[in-house]
Amino acid sequence: MERKIIIGVFCYSRANKLKQCINALLKNPECKQLDIVFFSDGFKGEHDKNGVLETRDYINSITGFKSVIKHFRDRNYSTGPNFQEGLTFLSDNYDEFIIVEDDLIVSPNYIKFLMDGLAFYRNKKSVFCITAYVYPIKVNHYSYDTIVYKRFCSYGWAGWADRFKNVIWDHRELKNLMDNSPGFNKRLNAEGYDLGRMIRKQLTGKISTWDVQLQVHVAENRLKVIYPVLSKVNNIGFDEESTNTFGINYLKTPIDNGVARRFKFCDDDLIIPDLQKQIKKPFGLKALISRKVINTFIKATKQVKKAN
Repeated sequence: MERKIIIGVFCYSRANKLKQCINALLKNPECKQLDIVFFSDGFKGEHDKNGVLETRDYINSITGFKSVIKHFRDRNYSTGPNFQEGLTFLSDNYDEFIIVEDDLIVSPNYIKFLMDGLAFYRNKKSVFCITAYVYPIKVNHYSYDTIVYKRFCSYGWAGWADRFKNVIWDHRELKNLMDNSPGFNKRLNAEGYDLGRMIRKQLTGKISTWDVQLQVHVAENRLKVIYPVLSKVNNIGFDEESTNTFGINYLKTPIDNGVARRFKFCDDDLIIPDLQKQIKKPFGLKALISRKVINTFIKATKQVKKAN
């Protein structure tokens, strides 16, 4: 039976970045056979209205896909609710989906890697999703093109609808889980010391995000995420246009040239401690403190320049 698959793109007011994203995506030959849906968040006020309208004008001009579906929000949802609504729509209407954000530049084999991965791990229910991004790692004599890890990564990924039905989005339910699930903080922070802080910020309204809720689901259900050994996506979002990224770009990593069209997928129970340690390194205590110090300095420097 043919399975329904679609590309989902989340965007806001960065038309120039979205153009770069789509131009790179269209270098994937599979795109002409795939539908694409845009979840375009609404503007907050006059300061971002033109950016949102420019983004939507560009979306209206896009060709090269089987069809283009548009979800233009009638108000500003903010990042978290826009993603929650979008992912709910995708999981309600499609069997599988590939996700792209407007600040991602993908390789020409991005779609092929994720589609093949969806097929390979489809019946492996311990696998929550597949990401096409990986931090710089050394694989030495490792013979596979994928790695099993336990942290959700939002920088270009794909998933199956049936894995998303029980994700908890409601803040009261999340707070109840935090307070009453034995070992919750230990499980969550096992894949990075930033995660516990992030979920607390989300629940108190200091940030509007969506990926930490998916990591809570992964951690609480002891699920796995499949990573590539070589990234098929690059993030260009670390600048003043960005909503949830700021400071030094710690996501720089070698990118696949896109030539490979066949991939050797590892079993979902193959755990390589050294590779897992390397993937976790950017979220270790030392790395997080270092980034915090540097970003604080960058922010202070910008404030001084504005004052002068």
